[in-house]
Amino acid sequence: MQTSIKYLFLLFTIVTLYSCNETKQEEKKTEYTPLTSKEVQESLDDESIDPEYKAQLENLVAMMNEHPKSARLFAERANIFVLMKKTMQALQDITMAVDLEPDNAEYRINKSQLLRQFKRNKEALVEIEEALKLDPNSVGGHFNRGALFFNINYFEKALADFTFCIDARPEVGPPYFNRAFTYEQLHDIDAAKADLNKFIEISDNVEWKKMAVTKIEEWNNIDFKTVIKDKDRLEAMGMKEESVK
Repeated sequence: MQTSIKYLFLLFTIVTLYSCNETKQEEKKTEYTPLTSKEVQESLDDESIDPEYKAQLENLVAMMNEHPKSARLFAERANIFVLMKKTMQALQDITMAVDLEPDNAEYRINKSQLLRQFKRNKEALVEIEEALKLDPNSVGGHFNRGALFFNINYFEKALADFTFCIDARPEVGPPYFNRAFTYEQLHDIDAAKADLNKFIEISDNVEWKKMAVTKIEEWNNIDFKTVIKDKDRLEAMGMKEESVK
């Protein structure tokens, strides 16, 4: 199998952004133990598994029996588990890949992405920072660190990372999409609109383009909607429209 771990999480897949108000919570580190043969077999026995993924997983298991210390094979199996939506198993395997080959920036980026899915932000930040020490110009690293910074409300830092991606690869759409929502958090709606319009121009993802159009329309109407809402609220309180300042 020749699949590289870089394809596990496409570098410019639009990542889910959410603003987390609870930024100061302490996170307890979790140990991600290696998968046992029984646990892997349970995944293979899952009747809902796609036959193609099952065949790939069986092939990897056979190779790993011959090469039990291959970081690449653990990374590739993590890839299959992600496709199967078995996220914890993927995290366990990518952790093994990092342990076996700690100087591989891509493995650390992918581990960070999985940790972020479990909202283990401190651990995710450690991994992504180590990855960027190993490869400071990694666009995938900056892209995913930007998503992490967004999720913990470090919007200025997220903006810098998404801008790095755009400067390095201006022809790629998703960094514009994510930067637009970062600008929204920073209350720069004009810049946010410009980024979404650029995303619409260069992206070929129909679904995400529709979302971008809808969001721009929402921004275009936000002032009008706010005035109407305030007017209705004041009228309900017996106050005149002229009271709105």
